Amino acid sequence: MYIIAHISDLHISYTDENGNGKRLIELLKDIEKRNCDHLIITGDLVENPDARDFHFVKGILAHFDFIESDKLTVIPGNHDIFGGAVKGIEGLYFSTVCKNTDYESNVELFAEIYKGSFPEKLTYPNVKIINNIALIGINSIDKWSEDMNPEGSNGKITEEDYEKLDQIFSSEELKDKYKIVLMHHHLNKEKLRDDMPKHSLWLKVISYKMKLHKRKKFIEYLKKHKVNLVLHGHTHISEVYNIKGVSVVNSSAGAIPLTDEQIRKYNLINVPGLNDEEKIIKIETITL
Repeated sequence: MYIIAHISDLHISYTDENGNGKRLIELLKDIEKRNCDHLIITGDLVENPDARDFHFVKGILAHFDFIESDKLTVIPGNHDIFGGAVKGIEGLYFSTVCKNTDYESNVELFAEIYKGSFPEKLTYPNVKIINNIALIGINSIDKWSEDMNPEGSNGKITEEDYEKLDQIFSSEELKDKYKIVLMHHHLNKEKLRDDMPKHSLWLKVISYKMKLHKRKKFIEYLKKHKVNLVLHGHTHISEVYNIKGVSVVNSSAGAIPLTDEQIRKYNLINVPGLNDEEKIIKIETITL
């Protein structure tokens, strides 16, 4: 059995005034005692795309030996590219900040600092083969636009992404592998939930700036290529769900749960090894 720890949405800054760096250390201590083989972070490692912040997170990960490609996989979230709005009147002009953000430079900065965790080329989508597992990383963050992504937090799978994904999925190296797709954006549609009234209302109200555009098309694409599992973050809730036959894991409440009960959780992905009789991926939810 190969054990993957999946976390997301850490929102760390170098000064650690919000204490999220300490929360990451707590997370990693818990992960360490569970003898995990690999760590996946599905975006929003930092609050703002500052090199000092990225290096601060990298230093914490290195302390726990999660730094090389065989131990760590990261993909960017919207905060890793566009940052987050500040409080007060300056926050009203965050759309202007996003408009003036150099998207490509920030993606390159993210890739350069965490290049040791990349499979080969510092680009997305990419694929990393570990034993009988194919980890397929996607940058789902859309570029800024006034109508489609005014605050930098909406997502999109571009036609260029689809072309690269076609090449990945048609590759012989994926044959007989467990295919796990990593992205930042969620695939379930926002709706009011009786079990989580506060969180679901918050998410539904701000859904205009938290969505993955053409979500249904991408779900059908995942289903067509028989993806075993999708890992994501973005909504600050940890849950396991299935949508149109696609199994999905969200581990974005490990550091900052925006849930009604405010309980921190993340998920462990147990993938059968080559010699294991059991062939089903199992998910274990960990409560901190």
